[in-house]
Amino acid sequence: MAYSKTRKSRKRVAKKKKGSLKTITRFLSFLLLVLLLAVSFCAVGYVIFFRTVMAQDGIPELTGGIVFEEPDPPPHEEKDVKQKFRKKPDLPKVAIVIDDMGYHEKVGEKLLNLPVDLSYSFLPFAPHTKKQEAAAHAMGKTILLHLPLQPKGTRWDPGPGALFLADSSDIQREKFEKALQHVPNAEGVNNHMGSLFTENTAAMRLLLEAIDAHSLYFVDSYTTAASVGLKLARDMNIKTERRHIFLDNDLTVAKVCGQIEKLVVTAEKNGWAIGIGHPHESTLQAISDCAGSYVFRVEFVGVQEVLH
Repeated sequence: MAYSKTRKSRKRVAKKKKGSLKTITRFLSFLLLVLLLAVSFCAVGYVIFFRTVMAQDGIPELTGGIVFEEPDPPPHEEKDVKQKFRKKPDLPKVAIVIDDMGYHEKVGEKLLNLPVDLSYSFLPFAPHTKKQEAAAHAMGKTILLHLPLQPKGTRWDPGPGALFLADSSDIQREKFEKALQHVPNAEGVNNHMGSLFTENTAAMRLLLEAIDAHSLYFVDSYTTAASVGLKLARDMNIKTERRHIFLDNDLTVAKVCGQIEKLVVTAEKNGWAIGIGHPHESTLQAISDCAGSYVFRVEFVGVQEVLH
């Protein structure tokens, strides 16, 4: 009888221990799940913060917002690069255009003062365009009008003064003239966004006629592989070319330096190359850190020197 009671007691203890072990296991599994969720939220927060807040350097808000480059621009295909350009028998030419000038006061000023021959493309209605464009002109810099054109999809806002396909030809001309008045020292034009507009032959012909009337050149930012800008400009005997590489789609100094290396290699293969960057701290730092290492391989020039 005593043995039977002891056996039952042991079973109760064992059962209680088993129940406690299950409770502890469930609790630990819950804690692990909470920890994994917390790490995931922190990682997402980190990426969002450094990709948006840190990278933008205090971009002022506009009604409807503004996107500073269209997503997934097409790569420049090597077959489209003309290998005929070598003004001198010495170094290949590299032209870097800094787009979106006029929205970033401090970074824009630092970019203007870099000891590298860069070209600067100003958004016509940006808050710092008038001051920075005048400073760039006084310093003898190459200046372009960064003309906002209609992109694909309504969620991408090209900003104030953009030309749209729905505009009449008169309104398109009027918008172009007003934009040019805000960048009076422009030597040429390149498109801001415009993945939809630059695919339209009639609209681009009208725009290029206006550009030609002011004896300006045209650089195709090449935000769509179907752009007709380069071909039309050549047919109209307007000096033109299109960019090969965007430098700063990935906003890390190492990645931008890697893109500069690709640009240099492209120039070495073809005699010249055009890159486009933007007023980001990482772009500024990368040009400061990396461009100097290529002075014996390429010559940095204003973009007008690599146009045909």
